[in-house]
Amino acid sequence: MTVDPACRTAVQRALHALEAAGHHVVDTALPLPPTEELVGAFTTVWNTGAAGVPLTDPDRVEPHNRALRDAAHAVDSWAYAQAVQRAQRLSRALVEGFLAGFDLLVTPTMACLPPRIGAWRAGTAEDPAAALRNAYPMGVFTSVFNVTGQPALSLPLHQDPATGLPVGVQLVAAPWREDLLLQVARTLEEALPWSGRRPPVGR
Repeated sequence: MTVDPACRTAVQRALHALEAAGHHVVDTALPLPPTEELVGAFTTVWNTGAAGVPLTDPDRVEPHNRALRDAAHAVDSWAYAQAVQRAQRLSRALVEGFLAGFDLLVTPTMACLPPRIGAWRAGTAEDPAAALRNAYPMGVFTSVFNVTGQPALSLPLHQDPATGLPVGVQLVAAPWREDLLLQVARTLEEALPWSGRRPPVGR
């Protein structure tokens, strides 16, 4: 996955601010589970949960949501239970590696700059699954923690000079360490404030 230079710059600015505040920054690899296995388990759980939502007018459901709903209706209870167990097992392995190496993880929030409204819809008329592929750069850094359930947040610490768009940095803590997450977030908010920014308004 290619990461936009502005997203990399946002992380570097955050790391410099944390070092200046007395934090020790380390560059270490996070032991991620196999992508296909994690995505497969999460997709089964996610789709099945949404499939139970009653619809007032099924004909008005967008094509990609209809495709996910149809796929979920084909999942039996055994396959669902297996997916839940896989997601839990993969999550435990990731959290164990997280605890062994550091207190907080710092990543870009997205791999791309904020896209235009509706950009995720491109190609969905022909292929409903295109919505997920289009959204991948927006969720590649955050979605794994939807699976593990770890506390995480995003701060708009940078502004792309070429477009004026805000660029986020994600902070992720170990389970039940929301206190640390919020303390460090406050440090970054004070070091890299954004309340005075005024991005250009397009027509």
